[in-house]
Amino acid sequence: MAARFRSLKMPDADVIAWIRIPGTHIDEPIVQTSDNESYRSIGLDGKPDPAGTVFLDCESAPDASDFHSIFYGHHMKDGSRFSELVRLKDEDFFQKHRTAYLYFPDGKRRTLRLIAALTAGSQGERRRTEFADRSEMHPYIEEMTEGCRFRELPDEEVSHLYSFVTCSYEFADARTIVYAVDE
Repeated sequence: MAARFRSLKMPDADVIAWIRIPGTHIDEPIVQTSDNESYRSIGLDGKPDPAGTVFLDCESAPDASDFHSIFYGHHMKDGSRFSELVRLKDEDFFQKHRTAYLYFPDGKRRTLRLIAALTAGSQGERRRTEFADRSEMHPYIEEMTEGCRFRELPDEEVSHLYSFVTCSYEFADARTIVYAVDE
């Protein structure tokens, strides 16, 4: 993984992490800038690219030191970027792909446990990144995953929540959101 970062950090200082979900095509560098528009249609090379680049919400801490990290990636017809997040709404596929890895340039790795996958609108409440303390996390997770056909919420207090978001086409402005916590 270090070699991947070295190859990317030279041309693009915005790369802050790498996401991999084994058994899927999701194996992508993650960027972050001061806004959530820059990488929607720009590739890592800085050139126009309809697939854009997977990016971390500008209000989330780049090292995941805050309470909630929100990642966005396009749902491409060729299966690239975050397209396979949609497949995680199928319970069988979800159960077989419950682990994700976040790698950071400093060599640290976080192992994540996927806890829910659902279709939702693009409501602002799902972008919440600030909490008074960690005790607010569990009720927030319960609320955000309410109505999900299947979910496996952690019993213990959650230290960090991860949301992976892509376009979905069930209705106007639909999103597929996959939630995860530290394993």
